[in-house]
Amino acid sequence: MMKTNWQKRSVIAVILFTLLTGGIYGIYWIYTTNRDLNDLTGDYRLKPGWTLFFGLITCGLYMFYWWYRINDLVMAAQERALRPYRSDNKLLFIVLRIFGLAVINMAILQSDLNDVYDHLNQGVTDMNTQGDDEWSDY
Repeated sequence: MMKTNWQKRSVIAVILFTLLTGGIYGIYWIYTTNRDLNDLTGDYRLKPGWTLFFGLITCGLYMFYWWYRINDLVMAAQERALRPYRSDNKLLFIVLRIFGLAVINMAILQSDLNDVYDHLNQGVTDMNTQGDDEWSDY
């Protein structure tokens, strides 16, 4: 059964806890984010346990792939929540990961997820018509 109440996380708290714990909270965040997105989208190709395992045995190289693929899950979650796509952040995630700034990736991803979770928790089922008005047909 799919979860109905999604937990938002503070973007600032995600950054601070990751930095203060030397990345240990980041590992927990990756696991829970991956698990939540799997449940939300029904796409179980990225398994949280395997993600951590492969990230460990490849000394973090697998995480480049994970950052690339996790964006697909976020976009699928946005579609499921009837939210407009903000942007495809795959290239940005890879570039920031190359420069050791994955914590910024976490902030961007958490912000997008918070938007999705807000929308799902409210139970909104109507299409988002932001920016679309009655004059656009003329």
